[in-house]
Amino acid sequence: MSQSTIFAILMILLAKRKVTRDYLAERFSVSVRTVSRYITELIDAGIPIISTSGHHGGYSLADDYVVDKSVITEAESLRIKDALSKTVSLYDDKVNLALIEKLNAVDAVRAQDSYVIKQDNLYIDYDDCHAAEIKSKIKILSEAIEQTRATDIKYTDARGAVSYRTIEPYTLVFKAGAWYIYAMCRLRGDFRLFKLTRISDLRKTSKRFVKLESKLIEKLELEFYNEIYVDLEFEFFPAVMESVVDWLGMQAVTERGTKLVAHAEVPMNDALIKRLLAYGSSIKVLQPTDIRETLRDEAKRMTNLYGD
Repeated sequence: MSQSTIFAILMILLAKRKVTRDYLAERFSVSVRTVSRYITELIDAGIPIISTSGHHGGYSLADDYVVDKSVITEAESLRIKDALSKTVSLYDDKVNLALIEKLNAVDAVRAQDSYVIKQDNLYIDYDDCHAAEIKSKIKILSEAIEQTRATDIKYTDARGAVSYRTIEPYTLVFKAGAWYIYAMCRLRGDFRLFKLTRISDLRKTSKRFVKLESKLIEKLELEFYNEIYVDLEFEFFPAVMESVVDWLGMQAVTERGTKLVAHAEVPMNDALIKRLLAYGSSIKVLQPTDIRETLRDEAKRMTNLYGD
């Protein structure tokens, strides 16, 4: 019975993060000295429990301590809890209730998956027009990575070409403001980075795969770090000051007479042109000249389009 109680204490700490010794003693109908002994056994087993004294003191777990929540699926947990709750009256002890509390603790950890990262000292919630879709894909791909299961996807590349592929997902990557899945593509027989917003019809299969050496860092260097950079300089109005600072940083902004000027080294790609066009008449690019010409040509095409 003591081992079951010790495990139940661990589950309570995972769910509540901090509890008092008196609470645990009352919860399990044991003395406070027995609670102290159980806590010592958990610490001896390598569980990072922190004890604090004083009015707001108690026992808590280190912020980075978690348990594997993939052992029992969400559907399995619901089925087990339902069966336990229906049979509580058949037993004189509190084992059923303790088991339900353990499962609730695991489910509480699982519930944090609705966020990309959620910790006391770091919180990332992917919040834009694709947020719900991205979170759903991240959840499916995370499970596939943990279970080493292949995934079927429909993928639309940057040129608009559509293909159906089976991938072996290795790593979720957040880079340059976008989410990717780094995976072995069975169609191409090589590792690829797939942008999550271009993935549709995502389905985890029952096919298992054996992980190979992925060389993720080399792939990222090839995809992102070999870009051509240009020296960008533009004037802008105060109305877009916040947006410019968010993009380039305050160190890139100076006052030149009565004008605000931004100057920074940025990657030369289609995203840069789209970003500059989004500012409309609020900015005027000073250099490089080829970007000035590209923007001027695009402005002429827009004028012609709306000229009628």
